[in-house]
Amino acid sequence: MNLVVTPCRSFRRIVRAKSFFYALVGLVLCFGVAISEVSAQGLAPEVRGTWLTTTGPDHISSGLNTETILNQLDAIGINTVYVEAWKNGYTQFGSSAFNGLTGFDRNPSLGSRSLLTETGIAAHRNGQVQIAWFEYGFSPEFVGNGGTPFSPMGRAARDNGWLLEDQNGQFANASNGFAWMNPAVPEVREFLIDITLDAIRTHDLDGIQFDDRLAWPREFGWDATTAAIYLQETGRSLPSNVDDADFRAWRQSKVTQFAVELTDAIRAERPDLHLSVSPSVIGFSDNNFNAKWSDWVEMGLFDEYIPQVYRSDPRAFRNTLPANLQPFIDEGKLDEVVVGLRFNGTGDDTPLSVVHQQIVSTAQAESGQLAGHSLFYSKGLIDNAAAMTTFYGNERDNPFFGPDWRPEALVASPVRGGWQVSIAEAEQYRVVAKVDGRWVEVQTQVFDADTYTFVVPGATQVELLLDRRPIAGDTNFDRIVDETDLLTLSAFLGTQGGWQDADFNYDGTVDLFDFDLLAQHWHFGVDPGAFESLDAAVRRLGLTNIPEPSGLALLIGVGGALVVRRRKYASPF
Repeated sequence: MNLVVTPCRSFRRIVRAKSFFYALVGLVLCFGVAISEVSAQGLAPEVRGTWLTTTGPDHISSGLNTETILNQLDAIGINTVYVEAWKNGYTQFGSSAFNGLTGFDRNPSLGSRSLLTETGIAAHRNGQVQIAWFEYGFSPEFVGNGGTPFSPMGRAARDNGWLLEDQNGQFANASNGFAWMNPAVPEVREFLIDITLDAIRTHDLDGIQFDDRLAWPREFGWDATTAAIYLQETGRSLPSNVDDADFRAWRQSKVTQFAVELTDAIRAERPDLHLSVSPSVIGFSDNNFNAKWSDWVEMGLFDEYIPQVYRSDPRAFRNTLPANLQPFIDEGKLDEVVVGLRFNGTGDDTPLSVVHQQIVSTAQAESGQLAGHSLFYSKGLIDNAAAMTTFYGNERDNPFFGPDWRPEALVASPVRGGWQVSIAEAEQYRVVAKVDGRWVEVQTQVFDADTYTFVVPGATQVELLLDRRPIAGDTNFDRIVDETDLLTLSAFLGTQGGWQDADFNYDGTVDLFDFDLLAQHWHFGVDPGAFESLDAAVRRLGLTNIPEPSGLALLIGVGGALVVRRRKYASPF
C-alpha cells in the first residue's frame, strides 16, 4: 500500500473545527453523561483487564471482529487487554527470529496479518492498554499424552535437542500434554527473548506478558541434554525422584535465570515498557512448575504480577487469595498485584454472581491496595456485556499508566485528493486507515507541527495515533534528540550495540546509517530557540569520527533517502 503525504505550509496551526450548534446540542443531550465522567475521574485507578485469544469464539482470529470486540470491551469498562502473541508453535506477528528457525515468520493462517497490529490499533483508538501475551512461553505446542511435536517449531526444537523428556523418554504425558523447551539451554532462552524483542521493535506495545508457561514442569528434565548440563554444573547425576530437592532447586534457578535475562533484555530495549507475568498460584507454581515467582517479587523483575486465582467456588477463592498476596505484603509491593479471575476455561463457567463477588473481594483486599483484576477470558465479558457494564458503572484508568498515556486519535478529514489533519506539535505518530473494513497501519513517522494531506487508496477513515516507540536518534528515551544522543552515537560508532548504544536500525552495528537517522530527527523535542545545526554541534564538540558537513549532506541525500522511504512506505502489516 502506498501513501503520499503533502504538508500544507500555509496552515500551521491545528484547527479542530466543530460546529457550535452541534456542540451545544451535544452538551445538552449528554449533560448527565458528562457529570458521570467527571465523577469517574475522581475514582481510584484500577486495572480492569482481560485476555484476547484465538481460542473459542472469533474475537480476534479472523480480524473481522477485532474492532467490534475491542469497542464492546471498552464500553463494558475494560481498560487493559492481554493479546495472544505466541501460541502453539507460532508467533502471531512477523518475527525474523522465528523465521530464522522455522522458515515461517508467523502463523501461516494469518497470511500477512499481525494480531498485535490489529488489536493495537483497536485498543489505542479507545485509549486502552495493549500487552503482548507470550502465552506458550517455553512450550512450543500441545501434543497430548505420549505425543510427538509436529509443528515446524516443535520439530526444530526436537531436532536441536531443546525438548524436555520425562523419565519414560516422552515429550508429554498425562500430567502435562504440552511439549516443553528446556530452560537450561541458552539457545532456547535466547530464542524466546529474540521473538519478544521482534514484537517490541515492530509494534507500538504498552507491555509484554509471560504466564504460567514461564516454567519447568515437575515430571520433566530426564533427557540427555538436561543430564549433561546438570552433571557439568553440579557434579551430580539426575535423580530418580521427581521431587528431589536439589534437582527442583536447580530447575527453579534456570527458570529464574530466564526471567532475569528476559526482563534485562526488554528494559535495555525499552525501559518504559510494562513487564507483566501471570503465574499459577503460589505453592503449585513452586512445586509443579518450578517457577518460584515469590523470588521474582523480591528481585523486582516484573512491574505487574497476575497470580491465576482461578476458583469457581467462593470459599476456595477466599482461602487461596491470601497466600498469593503474602510475598507482596512482605516486600511492600501490593500495588503490583492484579488478581487473575476466571470467567471461562476448563470445566464449567464461573457463575456471574461469583465473578462479581470476587471482583469486589479483590478491590477490598488489603484495604484496597491491590492494582486491580483481570478476567480470563474475553468470552465471559462479551457473553455478559450488559450485566458487566452495569456492574462496573464508571470508567477507571489503569494505575500503571497516566490518564493521557494513549490520547485520542487525531482524526483526518476528507478533502479533495486525500485526508487532511493538523498536528499541533512535533511527535511520532502511526497513521492508521480503515481499508476494506479493516484498520491497518500504513506509516510510522515523526511529523513536524503542520497540516498534512494523506493519500491512502481505498481508505474510508484515516487517523493518527501517538506512537510511543523510541524516536530514532533518542538514545536515552527522553523523546528529545540532542547533544546527549550525538555524544552517545559518537562514543559507540563502529561497535555492536542496542538502541541505547545508538543502533537505531537494529542491524547490529552502530554506523553512519544510524547517524543518518539521528540527523533526520536532530533537535526533535528541543525548544526552537535553542536550535543549533547538526554540523555546528559536530564541530563544536570536536567529534572527529563524525563526517564533515559535506559528507553529512551526501549521507543524508543518499542513505537517508532510503531510510525515509522505508519509513514512509512501511508495510501496514
